[in-house]
Amino acid sequence: MVIISIVAMCVNSMPDFNQFDVNDQEVENPVLNFFENFCVLFFSAEFILRLAVAPSARRFLCRPLNIIDFLTVMPFYLTMACDMMDEGDSTELENLGKVVQILRLMRVFRILKLARHSAGLRSLGATLRDSFSEVGQLVLFLSVGISMFSSLIYFVENESKESELETIPICWWWATISMTTVGYGDTFPVTPAGKVVGSLCIICGLLIVALPITNIFNKFSKFYEKKGQIDLKQNNN
Repeated sequence: MVIISIVAMCVNSMPDFNQFDVNDQEVENPVLNFFENFCVLFFSAEFILRLAVAPSARRFLCRPLNIIDFLTVMPFYLTMACDMMDEGDSTELENLGKVVQILRLMRVFRILKLARHSAGLRSLGATLRDSFSEVGQLVLFLSVGISMFSSLIYFVENESKESELETIPICWWWATISMTTVGYGDTFPVTPAGKVVGSLCIICGLLIVALPITNIFNKFSKFYEKKGQIDLKQNNN
């Protein structure tokens, strides 16, 4: 059901499946809308039934996976409520339309429901929760490196008329995609000194990213192995 709802949402964004009314206004595809409503009703019934049989409703609502289940169905009902509020001036309707679009995009969070059935996703969540210090160090190292190399590349490229690295914010963007080894190629140094700085930026980015990743990977392996042993014991019981 999760996969069906995600596929329906993705297909609904394709122009070939768009439909229009007599006033050339875009409307929901009836087939995709049926699948959407059916999936939401299924998720809602599942959540309500599990809540009804839970020994403690408070503990049930405080569990992360149950919070995810609630957030996956909430945008549908909020969107329905917004669609029913069709009174007001054009500005309010425009703002309301933007809210509805955001709520509809929130349906992608349904993919997180797969964490209930995937030991890997649960291990990933436990790893991120237990690796705040390593992730914080990674963000700190990258922030320092980006600030330093953006200033250096601005200094060596500022006087070149062919370079697009004309401002510090643009240099921040270049340093970010360079240190994370993404390298879109939309901005790049053109002077010899700028290329030297760019090479150092890429090498330092590789080293900085690799430092805390090892600890995070080791924790993920530990959590995944532990989760697998727990699931094996539950299956045997």
